[in-house]
Amino acid sequence: MTVIGIFDGHNASAALTIDGEVLCAIQEERFTKRKNETCFPQYAVRYILETYQLNNDNIDMVAMSTTDRTDINNIQYPIDSVFSIADYIDMMEEYWKPKLSGKPYVKAYAKKVFEEKYPNETTFHNIPLEFYDLDRPILQQKMQELIRNDVAAFMHIDAEKVRYFDHHTCHVMYGYFANPNKKEKTIAITVDANGDGRNQTVWKIENNQFTLVDDSAQCDIGRIYRMITLYLRMKPLEHEFKVMGLAPYAKKSYINDVMHVFKELLTFDGLKIIYKNRPENLYEYFNEKLKYYRFDNIAGAVQEYTEQMLNELFVRAYKEIGYRNFVFSGGVAMNVKANKALGDLDCVDDLFVAGSSSDESQSIGACYFANYEKGIENKPLKNLYLGTQIADDEVQDYIQKHQLDKRYNISTADHATVASLLAKGEVVARVAGRMEFGSRALGNRSILADPSNPGIIQYINELIKGRDFWMPFAATVLDSYANQYLVNPKGFTSAYMAVAMETRKESLHDIKAGTHPYDETIRPQILTKEQNPEYYDLIQTFSEITGIGALLNTSYNLHGLPMVNDIEDAMHVFENSGLKYLVLNHTLVSQR
Repeated sequence: MTVIGIFDGHNASAALTIDGEVLCAIQEERFTKRKNETCFPQYAVRYILETYQLNNDNIDMVAMSTTDRTDINNIQYPIDSVFSIADYIDMMEEYWKPKLSGKPYVKAYAKKVFEEKYPNETTFHNIPLEFYDLDRPILQQKMQELIRNDVAAFMHIDAEKVRYFDHHTCHVMYGYFANPNKKEKTIAITVDANGDGRNQTVWKIENNQFTLVDDSAQCDIGRIYRMITLYLRMKPLEHEFKVMGLAPYAKKSYINDVMHVFKELLTFDGLKIIYKNRPENLYEYFNEKLKYYRFDNIAGAVQEYTEQMLNELFVRAYKEIGYRNFVFSGGVAMNVKANKALGDLDCVDDLFVAGSSSDESQSIGACYFANYEKGIENKPLKNLYLGTQIADDEVQDYIQKHQLDKRYNISTADHATVASLLAKGEVVARVAGRMEFGSRALGNRSILADPSNPGIIQYINELIKGRDFWMPFAATVLDSYANQYLVNPKGFTSAYMAVAMETRKESLHDIKAGTHPYDETIRPQILTKEQNPEYYDLIQTFSEITGIGALLNTSYNLHGLPMVNDIEDAMHVFENSGLKYLVLNHTLVSQR
């Protein structure tokens, strides 16, 4: 059975499964060059159709994640990928404040803003203005029909092949079936800001049978974190990682001073997280309650609150269901520090967090869900190298066409040469093989450096990445060195930088630059040779020179842009940064 999964919301993506195996998954941002692109992923879909020669004759289903189609503003306009921080603040004041207080507001707010500020922006759907005044059930019906027809027309397929699948069930399907070591008895928990009218679910899974134990539409952990991100003048749905990175700098005593602001908001009803004294307008609430507290202490408090609430949720789930194996999915599962706290719980024997489990993975989840309904066995992910491919002949053609040899030194990028450069303290970008799916670079679209050199952090930040100084880098650690560097007593899988871990202090000097500069934790990519033989061999060669079985690894992109996709992207970053060395598959491009 051939299924194309599509998520057309925040960080839009498309995926392909054939007979339950994920063959391709790719985010639209890689093509449009706009981070967290929000739209129908037409470039990603077209790539899949053309690469795998798919058409109406051989596509069985198009699985669209998320059934609720009533949010016209976000469906028609790419708010998340276009709006600035100032735009979000204006929207809170001009749209959400009157709407939440019951006062008159502009229903077509996004349309108004885009016409005034972004008049050249094109949209995939043409939604009639009168749709804004329809009652919700009628609007839902008409929007589903409109979107289905638009998608079918774009893909040249029969409209009845386009089906909608529940958002949180897609999250849990991805989290569970992506796991190569899934357990017969598992508790699955999803938490996000919102999806099909819910933001929390708890599932009991036994022998691949899913039972929904409880759910909630009032679990506002994700929304709270998003509002704090905006309150701290960072971009919501993008800079939550910055808040998480800032949090460890706050002192415990100052965190405790702020915690009461968050503890007033939510409580528990069994396994449900529900409202306690939740105000109508979270943003206005934080503007008032947090105005006397410092930015780092606010970041520390919202992180501490997130961890406390999730910890209690997991403990309650264990006490009610009795299983000790957990899967965690949804946008909040992107919080690697919270995942660390969950993994440390006594009731957790195994914790699996799939790679990039936020909404970009909904396309894979939709494929898994469609297969599950049809009785097709879903196969786990072997890795996340699921995107576009760079071939050696493409590299040589590009070099000749653009006469790169007249401006740069061109040589062979064998492992010994690249590893020697890294061992000498050089920074090397690597663009090779298939692009990784998700928000974390996993070696194929990465900037690499010696992780024992903390001084390299400033160089990368200032000349290449333009990142905030407090943000940590990550590291790829060979599986053979994992016990030497990482504290992982339960042996959690960590192939995708999804769970933070403590580091072993006696070996910290080897990987210091790849850890958080303050608390010295790490979000490792523990790499096996099976997952990526070429990248593995490079690090192995580096270890033979230095005795260090890891590399500092950060995504290859300029600040504010997505990870590079193809050779043209790679050269753009190379020529607009302080990089000296770029690996394109097996070719080394060096500054003269």
